[in-house]
Amino acid sequence: MGAGIRKCSRFLVMVSLESSSEMSDALISTLTLLLVLGVLVVAHEWGHFIVARIFKIRVDDFSIGFGKRILRIGKLGDTEYNIRILPLGGFVKIAGMDPDEEPLNRAKDAFTRAKHDPDSNEVPLFAENKPDVETPDIGPDGFNSKPLWQRALVIVAGPAMSFVTGFLIFCIMGFTTGISDGPLTNRIAQVNPGGEGQKIGLLTGDTIVAINQVPVKDGYAMMDIVHNSVGKPLNLLISRKGKLLHFVGTPQPQRFNGEPISTVTVTSPGPFKKSFGVQKNDVIVGFIKNNDETGAESAADATAFLKKASGSAIRLDVLRASHELSLSGVAPPVNDIQLLTLKNVGFGLLQIVPQQAIDRYSVRQSVVKGYEQTIGLLSVLKYVVKHNELKQSAGGVVAMYQATSMAVKSGPERVLDLAAKLSISLAIFNMLPIPVLDGGHLLAFIIEFIRRGRKMTERQYQAYLMTGLAIITVLFVLITGNNLLQTFQHKIPQ
Repeated sequence: MGAGIRKCSRFLVMVSLESSSEMSDALISTLTLLLVLGVLVVAHEWGHFIVARIFKIRVDDFSIGFGKRILRIGKLGDTEYNIRILPLGGFVKIAGMDPDEEPLNRAKDAFTRAKHDPDSNEVPLFAENKPDVETPDIGPDGFNSKPLWQRALVIVAGPAMSFVTGFLIFCIMGFTTGISDGPLTNRIAQVNPGGEGQKIGLLTGDTIVAINQVPVKDGYAMMDIVHNSVGKPLNLLISRKGKLLHFVGTPQPQRFNGEPISTVTVTSPGPFKKSFGVQKNDVIVGFIKNNDETGAESAADATAFLKKASGSAIRLDVLRASHELSLSGVAPPVNDIQLLTLKNVGFGLLQIVPQQAIDRYSVRQSVVKGYEQTIGLLSVLKYVVKHNELKQSAGGVVAMYQATSMAVKSGPERVLDLAAKLSISLAIFNMLPIPVLDGGHLLAFIIEFIRRGRKMTERQYQAYLMTGLAIITVLFVLITGNNLLQTFQHKIPQ
């Protein structure tokens, strides 16, 4: 009985430790997300702030966080710098940006006259209703007193700063944390939803130590074993947070339009070994002749193409140990081509993405890498829009938390990579022509320009803002609901 109690106690302790570890991971992920969003939003608001000051527009408040002020950092010129209780980014309060706001601010300033702090609750905020307080019209340093082009630049400066911040983060990564673009490792960077890896319990950050008792030291060897083991159970030895765990997974065939895909694999290179450098187990991806590219759909098709190309200069695109290679040469005579033997091999997947090794660069090379990373992200976003994949790809708070959790498990370079992508995404999202967003303010300026300088009335502007708020609320509910549904259906990468 004593032994049973001890076993039960050990079990309870293990469950408690695992639960505590999960809570700790969740807390770290939450704090990391808040920190990342805080920095990105402050950078965005600083863009608005600095351009407003260039045009001599008064900025009353630059706050980190929202809600009640907990620390007054100080005042420089007309601007107060504060830290507020809710660490969800920050804001700048630009004088006169909203209709009739400037008289209200001037009235409050005249009433309090620096003797009291309105945020301290010592002074009731009813100055705007006090008849004996002077409430002048919008002054020359108010936002709405400035030319349309200056106001537009102040608005554009926020998204522009977000974009620049993302680009700079990509650049800084190159010579600090490094960038994950080196050789493949045996550490898992992502577990795709719905795949065999997710079903058996693999997680981001796991390291595959051995497969079928054979040690695995790099990602290329790992992926080759998986790709060549369609339908064959694999015993995986996994290292997770210092513990060794055992899993059994069966690679499933890669499919296209529901049909399994097979690869054209070299079983004997024949004359192509000498003339092209082809090796046994190379996977032929395709051919290029006279700048025309042809895919290798099957072993029979590949052999037929090579026979027709006999005597011509061609290029073979092959995969060797997961490396892409281009091999050029002159196709040998038809009779010799028959010595090249090919076979169709199923392509097995666990639906896991191996992490690439970290490479560091000089400052100059890092700028080039930052540019490449930025262009690559824009290309992905363009693809998502062009192929109507916004519904599947749109992410709200839930998706950002899950992405942050994965990044934290993978290392600081992944956290910075996520921050850069979020910053650029924030820039693009804010330029959408939805009232309350920066793009919505620009749309209002376009309307003002079309109306030859006539601004919206107070009632029209409030209705305009309420429309935008309603759109944002609906988008938030739909995106969050979709992310939660994807989570429950295990369609989110782990």
